[in-house]
Amino acid sequence: MPISLRESLTRLTVSQLHELQSHLPIDKGGRKEQLVDRMADAMLGPQLPAIWSRLDETQQAAVAEAVHHPLGEYSQRRFRARYQHLPAFHTTPPKASYSRRGQPTLLCLFIHDALEQPSAFIPSDLRDRLKAFVPPPAPLNLASSETLAGDDELMIRLTEREALQEVVVMLRTLEQVRVQVSDKTALPGSATLRLLGEKLAGGDFYPPVEKQDEWDQEIGPIKAFAWPMLLQAGGLAVRNGTRLELGPAGVRALSLPPADVLRGLWKKWLKTTLFDEFSRIDTIKGQASQGRVMTAVAPRRLAIEEALRECPVGRWIKLDDFSNFMLASDRLFAVTHDAWKLYICDRQYGALGYEGSGGWNILQERYLLALLFEYAATLGLIDIAYRDPAEAKEDFRDLWGADDLSFLSRYDGLQNFRLTPLGAYVLDLDARYQPLAILSNAALSVSPSLQVNVLQGALAAEETLLLESWAVPELAGSWRLDQEKALIAIEKGHDIATLKDFLERTSGQPLPEAATSFLDFCERNGKALKTIGSAVLIECRDPEIANEIAGRRETAALCLRAGPKTLAVRTQQLDKFRDKVRLLGFGMIS
Repeated sequence: MPISLRESLTRLTVSQLHELQSHLPIDKGGRKEQLVDRMADAMLGPQLPAIWSRLDETQQAAVAEAVHHPLGEYSQRRFRARYQHLPAFHTTPPKASYSRRGQPTLLCLFIHDALEQPSAFIPSDLRDRLKAFVPPPAPLNLASSETLAGDDELMIRLTEREALQEVVVMLRTLEQVRVQVSDKTALPGSATLRLLGEKLAGGDFYPPVEKQDEWDQEIGPIKAFAWPMLLQAGGLAVRNGTRLELGPAGVRALSLPPADVLRGLWKKWLKTTLFDEFSRIDTIKGQASQGRVMTAVAPRRLAIEEALRECPVGRWIKLDDFSNFMLASDRLFAVTHDAWKLYICDRQYGALGYEGSGGWNILQERYLLALLFEYAATLGLIDIAYRDPAEAKEDFRDLWGADDLSFLSRYDGLQNFRLTPLGAYVLDLDARYQPLAILSNAALSVSPSLQVNVLQGALAAEETLLLESWAVPELAGSWRLDQEKALIAIEKGHDIATLKDFLERTSGQPLPEAATSFLDFCERNGKALKTIGSAVLIECRDPEIANEIAGRRETAALCLRAGPKTLAVRTQQLDKFRDKVRLLGFGMIS
C-alpha cells in the first residue's frame, strides 16, 4: 500500500525529525505535527528541485533508481551491484563516538527506511513530484570486451567444436563400451571418469594431478563428469543396473545434427532433478542433512539462463561482472532454505548461517560457477578463460574452518566466458545454427599431395583444432589430409564444407584438383552407411535351434541370421524376443 511523505515522517520520533529538519529551510521548533507539516510542505513544494540538487552524484543516482523503480523501491543490493559502492545515508561518526552511524544525511528525506515495507522506498507523493525532473538511470548494461587482457596464467578453451565432436563420441562410447555408474545416485565412478576423460577432444579442463598428501584438495574431472550426467538427464542414456547404455532416443540422436542434440541436452538439463550441481562443491557440508536444506534446482538454472540470454555473442565477459549483473537486474535465486544447516569443517562453528558467511558470493556465485563451468562449457555454449582454482578467489578466507583450503570449489578458477554461436542457437537467440567463420592471419598452401603447410603467420587455437580433425600433423606447421581422419570427422558430425572454405580462404586460390577430389570423395562416402540401431548377438546351442527360432512366425520378425548358430536382435526388442523364445520352450542366459 502506497505511503505518503507525511505518513512516513509521522512514524519518526521527534528527535529523528529534528535531525532531518536541519537540511531544510524551515522554522525550527513546534509540536511534532507542526514539524511534520513544515517538512512535508518543503519537500513537496517548489523548492524540491533545489533541495535535490544538493545531493551528491551517488545520492542522486540512488534517488533516480528508486524514483524510476516500478514500486518506488531502493535496494542496497541492486545499487552496490550496479555502482560498486553505496550512497551516504549517514555521516561518518567521530572517532570518539560510540554510535554505529552518524547523523542522517539529506538523502534520508528522499529515501525512507522500510519498517513494515519490504524495502527502503520513496513516499508515493514525493515520488510523483520527483518524476517530473529526475532523469531515469542509464539502461543496465553487461560489460564485455572483444579481447582478453594478457595473462600468462590464464587458460583459454574454445568449446564449440569440441562439444560438437564430443557429443557424438560419447554416444558411440555408450554404444560400444561398458560404462559404469552408481545404480543409486547415477554418478560415474573413477573408472568411468578415466575412460571418458581419454575420449575428450582436448582432454578435460584440468589435467589429472596425483595427490601428494591425503589432505590435498583435488580438482578432478569436470567434462568427464558432466557428460554421463547430461546424457542421462537428456534421456539419451539409460541405466541398466550399474551399466549406462544407449537408449532409443540416443540411437536416434546419432542421426541428428550434433548442434540439435546439444540444444536438447541443455533444455532437458534445465528441468532435470537428477542432480544438484551444488553437491559438487564438496567443501560445503550438510547438503544432505535432514529436512528441506537445498532449494529446487530448476528456478536457479532458469535465472542464470535468463541472464545468459543478455550476453552478446562472441564478446568476453568477466564472471564478476556477470554475477553483479544478475544482482542488479533482480535475477535472483536461492541455493538453500536454511544456511545454518550448511557448514565448512565444523557443523557448529563453521555454519554458513552466521552473518557474513553465507552470502551471494559463497552460495549463489559458487552455484553459478558450477553450472557455467561444468555444463554450459561442456555443451559448447560458452568459451571459457580460467586458471588454477587455488588462490583464484580469496573471498572465503575469513570463513571459519577454511584456513586449510586451497579453494572453496573446483570451479573457482573461472574468470571470463563468452557466448558462442552454438550457445546463441541453444538459448533460442538465433533460429538457425550458423558458426562464425574462422578469421585467419595465417597463409597456407595446399599441394596435390594433400600437404597443408603454413607459409606465413600462425594458426589460432581454433584453426589448429579444425585442421587436426581432418589431417595428420607431420612437421611443425605441416599437416597431411588423411582419409581415415576425414571419415571419422564426418561420422562425428563435422561439415567438410567448413574445411574446404577455410583452406580456400587461407591459401588465396582454388584448391588443387587432387585436393578437391579428395574432399568430394570423403563428403560422398562419409555418410554411405547409417546407424539405425544397436543389436545383441545371441549364440544358439546348435544350428537347429537357430533355424527353428529364425523360421517361426512368432520370432522371425525379431531377429536376423548372423551365422550358422548366431542370431542378431535389436537392443530395444531384446525383452520381447526373450519372452517369445521362452514360449517356444527355450531359455536365454547372458
